[in-house]
Parts: sequence; C-alpha cells; structure tokens
Amino acid sequence: MAGRLKMNQIAAATGYSISTVSRVLNGKSYTSDHAREAIVKCARQLGVLDELTTGRLYVKSIAVFAPQRTFNARGDVFYLEVTKGIAEATAAQNVYLSYYGLEEQRPDLKLFLEKAGDKEIDAIIIIGTDDTTIFKLAATLNKPCVLINSVDREMALDCVSPDHRAIGFSAARYLFERGYRQILSVTCLRRETLQMRLEGIKEAYRYFHQTFDPQRDLAITETFSPQEAESVISTWLDTHPRESWPEAILCGSVEMAGGVMRALEKHDLRMPEQVSLMLTDFAWHLEKRMGRPLTGIAVPCRELGIEAVHLLQNRLNRPQAAVFNLLLQGKVAEYDTVLSATRYAARAEQVMPSDD
Repeated sequence: MAGRLKMNQIAAATGYSISTVSRVLNGKSYTSDHAREAIVKCARQLGVLDELTTGRLYVKSIAVFAPQRTFNARGDVFYLEVTKGIAEATAAQNVYLSYYGLEEQRPDLKLFLEKAGDKEIDAIIIIGTDDTTIFKLAATLNKPCVLINSVDREMALDCVSPDHRAIGFSAARYLFERGYRQILSVTCLRRETLQMRLEGIKEAYRYFHQTFDPQRDLAITETFSPQEAESVISTWLDTHPRESWPEAILCGSVEMAGGVMRALEKHDLRMPEQVSLMLTDFAWHLEKRMGRPLTGIAVPCRELGIEAVHLLQNRLNRPQAAVFNLLLQGKVAEYDTVLSATRYAARAEQVMPSDD
C-alpha cells in the first residue's frame, strides 16, 4: 500500500500516469527521456530510490572504456571477462553498452572526451586505466562513473578492484604454510595494482619471519608475454647456483605460466616434483586455459563487472553518498602443481643430509 501511495504522489507531482511512473521505476525503456527524467527526479526527492533494490538501473546507455587488447581475438582474457560481467548485469535492463579502447598509460584524451561526453551516454565505466587526467576529466562530466581495477588517488570516483595486496599475501602464505622457503616471484610491475600485489607477497615474508631479497626472490618482466617470462626465468636459472634454485615459483599471470613451464622443461626441472608452480591470479571462468589447470588465486573478474554496475546503480540512486572503494577477494584454487605439505616433507627428507 505504501508503494502505491508513493506512485500516486509521483504521478500527481509530475503529471504522468501511474502506469508511466510504474514503467520508469521498473526500469522499462519505452518511456520518453523527459518523462523518465522527471519521474526519477521526483522519486529521488521523495526517497523512493533509496528503498528500491539494486536490481534497477535508471540509465539507457553506458560507455565502457578498456585497453584495446581487451577487444582483440587473442587479447586480455581477464578484462574480457570483466566486460562479460558488465553485459550480464545489464542484460535484463534495456541498457545499451558501447565499448572503446583506452590504454593504461597515455590514453587518447580526445577520444575519451568525445565518447564519454556524448549526450546519449548516461554513465561511464573505465577498466584498467592509470592516467590521472582521465579520472579528473571523468569527474567533471556530471555522469556516474565507476573505475575497475584502477586507483583514483583523488578519491572522486567509485572503484571496484581485486584486493591485490591480499591476493599476493594469500598466494605466498599458501606456499610458506606448505614448508616452502626458496620462492621466486616472477611478475610484471608496469601498473600500480601489480606493485600492490608484490607488497602483499613481501608482507607474507614478514609474517613468516623470512627476509625478502629482490636479487634472489624476484624476477621482473616488462610485459606478460610467455616468451619474455621464459627468457627471464631461463636467465635467472643460468645465473644462479643450482642450490639456490627455487622450490616454488609464484607466477603473475596465466599467459606467463606457459613461458615459465617451458623454461623449467629446458632445465630438466619436473613440475611439481622438483619445482612447484602457482599463479597469483587467474580468472575463475578460465582456469583450464593452459590445457593443464594450475594452482593459484582465482580472481572474480566477471564479478568485477557485475559489482561495477551495482555501484553505478547506487550512485544514480544516492548521488551524495560517500565514494566507494570496493575490494573483491580471491580464492585459492588447488590443482596438482603445488606439492601438499606431506609430499613436500617427504621430498625434503630425501635431500637433507643424514646425521651419520
């Protein structure tokens, strides 16, 4: 009955019929822009939007910006899953999605302003961009905007990201708890989010009272390509004495893991009998892409897109609400590329010198 009274109030205040008010509040698209704007404005003033579930989006079009490789046939599978999450969350809402390439560094500012500032665009989602100028421009467009897997130091835009620091910590802790001490992390550090993940790994070293030595425990690549990962790991193994070779490798991506495995094979190292391999992240929906599933931290990348849409919904309904920084947690996915504690202990006993 209360809901009916509110619809009567909105209809009386705006001059539109109750059926039109009902269509707008239920997210239907077959109403005029003028009617929709008037009804949503009145509903917001009456506090009706605060009472609605997060299932409704009061926009007709969203511009989605992501690195261009996201849209290539063999591009970034992580970000592709994010876009699938956005599409999934808006599928039943009659929302039109348009996609544009926007690089992580030195993005095309003119393109962004042209597309994001278009009067037909009601909201913006920006995926994986580091350029602070883009963030500042987005904040001036007077449109709800959500960042995915980015860091806005000005705290002006809502953000949703994996908890990179916690992911790095969890991955390293998983190995430490199984008795590993000689661990080599191989990763690209071109983005701040990746540096945060490395900080989580270092935190695990401190937690287990171990010293992190970058010369011994870290191999850095410029990109995530398997070829570069293979080269970096091969060089590392060739330049370090065998007794200091890692017992386990923490790998920064699924793509890099292919190169790491080739480097281990070239050096006659069996996985996991001689070297265990663990990923610091991979997509929940793509865990078997390597042909062989790898133990790692599964990141809810599709859920990043879904939660971004919910943040847009919240910003539309509550424009004065505090800015959100939502962190999604990963989850350990266990396969057969890291030895169990029992098997590791047995292996350690075989290589330890006897007391005789």
